[in-house]
Amino acid sequence: MITMWNGYYEDVDLAFIKAITNLHVGSGKSGEAVDLPIQRDSFGFPVIYASSLKGAIKSYIYRKYNKDIAEVLLGPDEAGDFASPISITDAYLLAFPARSLKGVYCYLTCPFLLKRFKEYLEILGIKNELQQIIKEFENLKENKGFCNDPSQLTIDSNNILINEELLVPIEKEKSNYVEELRKKFNLDKELVIINDDDCLEQATKSLIRLTRVKLKTSAKTVDSGPWTEEYIPSKTLFFSMVFYSNIKKIIEYRIEDYNKKKRESNKQDEILDFDKKINNLKDLNEKIKDGKPKNFFRENLGLLIIGGHETIGSGLVKINFFSEEQQTG
Repeated sequence: MITMWNGYYEDVDLAFIKAITNLHVGSGKSGEAVDLPIQRDSFGFPVIYASSLKGAIKSYIYRKYNKDIAEVLLGPDEAGDFASPISITDAYLLAFPARSLKGVYCYLTCPFLLKRFKEYLEILGIKNELQQIIKEFENLKENKGFCNDPSQLTIDSNNILINEELLVPIEKEKSNYVEELRKKFNLDKELVIINDDDCLEQATKSLIRLTRVKLKTSAKTVDSGPWTEEYIPSKTLFFSMVFYSNIKKIIEYRIEDYNKKKRESNKQDEILDFDKKINNLKDLNEKIKDGKPKNFFRENLGLLIIGGHETIGSGLVKINFFSEEQQTG
């Protein structure tokens, strides 16, 4: 079971975030070969910064409900007198799709990514066979790999060719462990575990780089560009932690504040606006009767748009929370 947290945060969740379409979560302009690169962690792996993830969730809650509910759950837009009762970590890479000469594609991961995931399981207080399975691959150093079903990918009796360049000799043992990981991560193709160095290199080579230009609407000629953008490919899997504190006092505080402002106002439109805000917060209080927003998040977060270029189909992700079945195995 997931540990209950003492102090400011009372509960915690583990979320899997899977890219449905290509994902551009940018880190700003770059003077390197790629003008608009994706976000990366300090080791060079793709990542979704917590600020980008939380901003996307807040925008979604705002559109689905209203600004008052979004601010109570995820903090006011500007500096205010209360902090967000919900904290979200960076979303770290867990597995990513790579081209395979046979089988079209597979998922790649490595001991470094798996050990980081294992550390987060321990922080959550989750104890199941996943930790033991991950231990089986912690000492993978040399150029070899493990796969849940090598027959679907090997080009001869032993080797898989990844991204047209990396030849991975596959060990026959431990395929059952890899299959368990594949099931826990809900992957739709074979999972291959390779060493850390190769994995970092292939994560970079699996990224999509597009060159774009901006056209003049009237003349259909180039207005600006070309520039190069980086995208995380669809089907990439991340994980993040969400910490929750009780929001009951924040709701009560906001209602009391709006009532005070309503009493002090002599403008009818302001009074009506304060009444609307109070009713919004009362609705939220009814939805989250115990003040614990964990179930509210689990029920409302499914498909989400993160990052830029949503009007050209980028950024659609699916969020799945770590289930009781996954915890116990």
